[in-house]
Amino acid sequence: MKKRWPSLVLGAAVSLVALVYLFRRDLSGVQDELAGARYWTVIPCLAVSVFGLWLRSLRWRVLLDNRMSPGHSFHILNVSYFVNAVLPLRVGELVRAALAARLDPPVRILTSLSTILVERLLDTLAVFALLGLTLAFLPTGLEIGIVGAVLGVGAVVGVIVLVLFAAHPAWAHSLLTWSGRRIPLLRRPRLAEWLDHMLDGIAPLASVRATLLAVWWTAAGWTVSVVAGYILLYAIFDDPTWVASMAMVALASFVIALPAVPGNLGPFEASVVVGLAGANLVSEATDAPALAFALLLHAVNLVTYILAGLVGLWAEDVSLGEATRAAQLLRRDRIVDAEPVPPVMNRV
Repeated sequence: MKKRWPSLVLGAAVSLVALVYLFRRDLSGVQDELAGARYWTVIPCLAVSVFGLWLRSLRWRVLLDNRMSPGHSFHILNVSYFVNAVLPLRVGELVRAALAARLDPPVRILTSLSTILVERLLDTLAVFALLGLTLAFLPTGLEIGIVGAVLGVGAVVGVIVLVLFAAHPAWAHSLLTWSGRRIPLLRRPRLAEWLDHMLDGIAPLASVRATLLAVWWTAAGWTVSVVAGYILLYAIFDDPTWVASMAMVALASFVIALPAVPGNLGPFEASVVVGLAGANLVSEATDAPALAFALLLHAVNLVTYILAGLVGLWAEDVSLGEATRAAQLLRRDRIVDAEPVPPVMNRV
């Protein structure tokens, strides 16, 4: 815990700065907007959001080369999102790997973690596409478009490298050997074993069909996220736009990488209001309707993750405490064993 307290303090500071920026004005207008919101939109938004989680679970299953059932991939993924929403330091990623390792047959820890890396790269590509569409429909582009372009190019290069290594594993080992001659730290025998498991995780990308399926489910998942955001915009705005939904979804995705308190309270709201202002749905980011919507969207997202996560814990027959303890064991042991089955949990 002592090694992680600087990250926790930094996260709290980032959230505090964002909240001070957002709520430096009178909050009475925000209260009025929330009091008069059309809350019936929450139900279809929740339904569409859960469908989006199902699509993302299908992508993860493809990246795992169908090593688990659709039900397991859906519930385990939801548990990981739930944990990330309520706990700091993205513990949910380790929870996902730990739960996958207890299946029969088990999925190797590093295999699961490598698929998460592929997911992040594919999601970065999707965000870049959303930003590109937003810029195409706006009379003036968002400043974040430049950052999105840089990240998008980096993601394209990353995916290409992963696909090449998946098709030619020997190239990855040659690169590790070459690097080890110049960097003594990379000469550890364990690194070669880790690399084998990482390559095992990205092996499905060697298949053109698997790569296309992963890209397809990524595009479908992000499209559904935009649809869910557009539906919820009607809770506050009379005439929402698809551009506004695309902008806020794209910008909100960037806050995942920022240190913040659990649930990204503060940075999430800031990204949403900036997206709405950039899409010209409000005149200023701190306008009452934008702030009210950002708070409502964050609440709906948290409810979605919590409810789906609780169902996932029940379906996987594991408690939240057991799942998080297994993740802590992996963090403590620095994932030195490629095939651990956390002893604090029973097998499904």
